[in-house]
Amino acid sequence: MAASRPTLGPGPQGLIGQPGFQKPPGFTLEGDEGRVLSKKKLDELVRQVTGGGEGLTPEVEEAVLEMADDFVDDLLTSACRLAKIRPNSTLDIRDIQIILERNYNIRIPGYSLDEVRTVRKFQPAQGWTQKMNAVQAAKVMGKGDN
Repeated sequence: MAASRPTLGPGPQGLIGQPGFQKPPGFTLEGDEGRVLSKKKLDELVRQVTGGGEGLTPEVEEAVLEMADDFVDDLLTSACRLAKIRPNSTLDIRDIQIILERNYNIRIPGYSLDEVRTVRKFQPAQGWTQKMNAVQAAKVMGKGDN
């Protein structure tokens, strides 16, 4: 009678001859030279934005591709640092979303954070406040002269 499930024993149905974990295939980027954004996709994006009339020079194209790589690298590095703080050691969409909102002021529609967003109160510079007070004083003084 054949075993209905694998066992640790030797033989064709035992687990000893099989590897413990199968390594998943590595992730490869579709972009040029391992970039986040390919030159073809960047060209399509530029044509959509400009209406198809203008393109980018090779120097500008290379600079934009480098900036995209740097942005994604910085974003993921910061999100991974944030994920390490939590008890769970996996990267979550919340980690990326928090970094996008706090560091880059980018909010993704359709996703909301569970945390309460803090609203920054406008704090004018002292010189600006003094100028506005002087303007208000001049208005009051000007009304009394009529």
